Amino acid sequence: MFKFKSKTKYTWEGWESSGKEDWVFGVKHPCELMGVHAMLIDKELKADEKIESCLYSPRTSSTSTPFGLVVEESSYGLCVTDKRFIISKDRHVKEIEPTVTSIDFDDVLYFHIGSVLLLSWFSVTYAKDNKVNTVSIIFGSNGKHHFEKALRAYKKYRSTINTDESSMDTFWAGSFLHKIKDSIHRSHLKTLISVNEKCILTFSCRYIWEKILYKRSLLKRKNRVAYLTSKATVLLTNKALIIARDGVEHSIGNSVDILNISLDKVKSIILFDEFVDSEKIHKLKISFNKETRQHILEIGVTDIDEETKILLNDILLLLNKTPSLNAPWHK
Repeated sequence: MFKFKSKTKYTWEGWESSGKEDWVFGVKHPCELMGVHAMLIDKELKADEKIESCLYSPRTSSTSTPFGLVVEESSYGLCVTDKRFIISKDRHVKEIEPTVTSIDFDDVLYFHIGSVLLLSWFSVTYAKDNKVNTVSIIFGSNGKHHFEKALRAYKKYRSTINTDESSMDTFWAGSFLHKIKDSIHRSHLKTLISVNEKCILTFSCRYIWEKILYKRSLLKRKNRVAYLTSKATVLLTNKALIIARDGVEHSIGNSVDILNISLDKVKSIILFDEFVDSEKIHKLKISFNKETRQHILEIGVTDIDEETKILLNDILLLLNKTPSLNAPWHK
């Protein structure tokens, strides 16, 4: 890359960025970011914050993913400190001012990261002022490792549940992840395991997707819900519930999305059965702590064998009894 020499502390100040640079790249400090992102994030930083990861993500022509994520074509700056995410966004449209969003780690509920062929994405969902919000970025897959590094940095600061009190067995990732049968899921999940994160349980299943089908007639329009499934792998650690799921059958390529739910923001996780079109499915009902006004996430899965279901239920019961979700879970 051509090195432009700036006369200020901002490496690229005075260089007009179109936002169409060739790839995602990491930097040591926000001052090295392209375009307006350097100044936006640098001014947002506080003196007592430690920078863990910082990256620039240029615009991509794609604005949607096989998993329904839709964004506006923009370039982004992402800085992860020891306290929060700082995300700047530039639409590169004259009438639209660039923005910067600050997301405290304590406000994060869950994040997604995934890829299909040359396209990748990241989104973080958080609760603030009694509202649930999401910030999303679509980028080229050749920069995915930079986002994975940023997410490991975030997870490093999340609390771990106290498995000693419940006599729950835990394992280091190096001696556990080989149990994951799907090699593609295994490689995706491995990149998100952070410092001091230990594995508790993993199993394969089918993830249930709900799709609304619109049917028109001469007199009226009828809507019907269709249920599609795809391969999935569930991994429970002492920091998170992580689910790797494929796209539905008609997706092109190996499309995989990872959902990571931080356990220190969860009030309870309940496993129950439900019948849909005379077929029994299993559902995980996840309720978050009262700061989010009982925001609830329901995840449907099938093809869990009885032994795994019993083990999962026992573990969830132990987790739900852990005196935590309104107090620290860490040791």
